[in-house]
Amino acid sequence: MPDRLPSLIVLAGFWVLPAIAGWLAAGSIERRATRNRITTTYAMLSAFVLCYAVAWYYFNLHRMPPYIPGATMDPTFASPRAARALALFTGALVLPGSALACGLAFRLTAPRARTDRPAS
Repeated sequence: MPDRLPSLIVLAGFWVLPAIAGWLAAGSIERRATRNRITTTYAMLSAFVLCYAVAWYYFNLHRMPPYIPGATMDPTFASPRAARALALFTGALVLPGSALACGLAFRLTAPRARTDRPAS
């Protein structure tokens, strides 16, 4: 189990880096940011999440944990069945979970735009 612990941490903590990226992106937005700057930030965060999910897949592919269906006890070998199971897991959980963590961190920490309209 000790040799599998880093793999388990990466598997369970897939959402941490995207949440940090969303938090950092929100910190870089000014209160009166233009619409283009916010759209560019969303596009960059989307690209980051997609690249992160692909990198996460390839990282875990070469450190295949034994609890993935079809995996062997050798973590450096990934059978085709295990690679498909990991791809399914990445597409069904890691990609949307990372996007959700990144988006929530961004939306919850981004400065709110003030309006110049009087309150009614």
